Amino acid sequence: MYGLAAIQQANGWAMAGAGACIVLSGLTMLSFLISMIPRLTSLFEKKPTPEKAPHASPTEDAPQKEIIPESLPENLAAVAAIWAAATKDLGGEFALVDLHKKSKEIDLPHPHLSINRFREAGMLAAKGDGVFSWNLDS
Repeated sequence: MYGLAAIQQANGWAMAGAGACIVLSGLTMLSFLISMIPRLTSLFEKKPTPEKAPHASPTEDAPQKEIIPESLPENLAAVAAIWAAATKDLGGEFALVDLHKKSKEIDLPHPHLSINRFREAGMLAAKGDGVFSWNLDS
């Protein structure tokens, strides 16, 4: 007996199905164990403890954080005005790297996309040598 008849006679279809189920369940178990590795390693790592200043009050020595609205307006000029006000301590001319760092510090959303849109709209003008400034008059 040869071919499909021999497979049928020797219960080959059931063995093939059982083998596929065993392999798939093993792969599922393996992927689950791999996904748990970060949680297992976090058990052995020391968590950093936040340092507290002994006599610092919130009004002293802490820079005032600019007030950023919960959601930015759809108008690009209004968003640029918020960005310019929030980054005014960079000065009149600044590098894009400094602008990006400042936007991350004060948690402005989508810094790369926003900076790109400001440059395309001409609101962020290049002064040369990698220096930019706000051009909100346009």
